[in-house]
Amino acid sequence: REAEGLFAKNIWPTTPADMKQVWMMYREACQGVADKLLSIFATALGIHSDWFVTKADKPISTLVVHHYPEQRTPPVLGALRAGAHTDFGTLTLLMTEDSPGGLQVMGLDDQWHDIVPTAGTFIVNIGDLMERWTNDTWRSTLHRVVNPPPDAGSEARRMSVVYFHTPNYDTEVTCSKYPPITAGAHHK
Repeated sequence: REAEGLFAKNIWPTTPADMKQVWMMYREACQGVADKLLSIFATALGIHSDWFVTKADKPISTLVVHHYPEQRTPPVLGALRAGAHTDFGTLTLLMTEDSPGGLQVMGLDDQWHDIVPTAGTFIVNIGDLMERWTNDTWRSTLHRVVNPPPDAGSEARRMSVVYFHTPNYDTEVTCSKYPPITAGAHHK
């Protein structure tokens, strides 16, 4: 009952006619990739390979499209397209274009590093919930989106499709370092 607000119906446009079908298929494909990664995560942590996957059979994940338009007016000096943040779930799958400006991650050297996307691949970020679940063994990825150079013109337009994976609403996340919390309570 507490999760009802997370499952509101989407309002789909009437054109193109197959938009809902395509996005639902993409979402399912992302969940399949997330399941494979969660299996790899569990194996790497020395636990049964389906340990995380069994806690995400009804995930409260979100699929979002970010459109960063061409900048016809230069942004204010120091402005960002998306400020520095971490993602709250277990993992994030990002499909984006290689255009000027874009994703940067904070390295262990406390410096920002450009991430250059490779066509046909995902960029994967660890989220806050996975950091917590692993007792800080794995670090949530601090990242931001920077503006393109002023002379980039129409090349500065960028589209990013992002799948934010979060397990089932009632999944209890327990570890030795933090008090137990459900994925839903963490999400709020």
